[in-house]
Amino acid sequence: MLGYLFGFNARIGRVPFALATFALGVGFVMLVYGVTGTPPGNGRMDVLLAQATNSDLILVSFFAALAINFMLQSMRVRDIGWDPASVMVCWIALVAVDKVAAGKFPDYALTYQHTGTTIGALANLAWMLALLAWPSSGSSKEPQPYDQGSTSEGYWRKAPEPTGNTSRISRVANGDFGGRK
Repeated sequence: MLGYLFGFNARIGRVPFALATFALGVGFVMLVYGVTGTPPGNGRMDVLLAQATNSDLILVSFFAALAINFMLQSMRVRDIGWDPASVMVCWIALVAVDKVAAGKFPDYALTYQHTGTTIGALANLAWMLALLAWPSSGSSKEPQPYDQGSTSEGYWRKAPEPTGNTSRISRVANGDFGGRK
């Protein structure tokens, strides 16, 4: 169930992942600007955050964008060939440990306003670079999606079994082609 809910069973390539992540970020910034009327990056970030926390629309859209971003990353992890159930849980644990470390040791935080450490920021950078640059696994061992025209057992269809006379292929491979000895 969680596989379908969080996109653990789906795949997305590098370019669609990058475009979808960029579009999600631009869309959220446009929504915040439209609701608050304050453009981001003008030096009044505290005013923008105060306005944003008072708007139910922005709070709901923030959590929706967070869930969509989590699903996109899970799909990209599946496309790379890693197991998203374990990788994403480890990633959430790393973010939580980073936040606790920045709270306990404020000297290691990026700035006094940040809730993360420098090591956590570098780990986030490495994570995003891996998601954007790591090639797809392309393994043919993955089950093929259900084909509407075939007779299949369940959602995944089995790989087709080889047909025909295989003894002829083995004779050709052993040099018995053409009747010469």
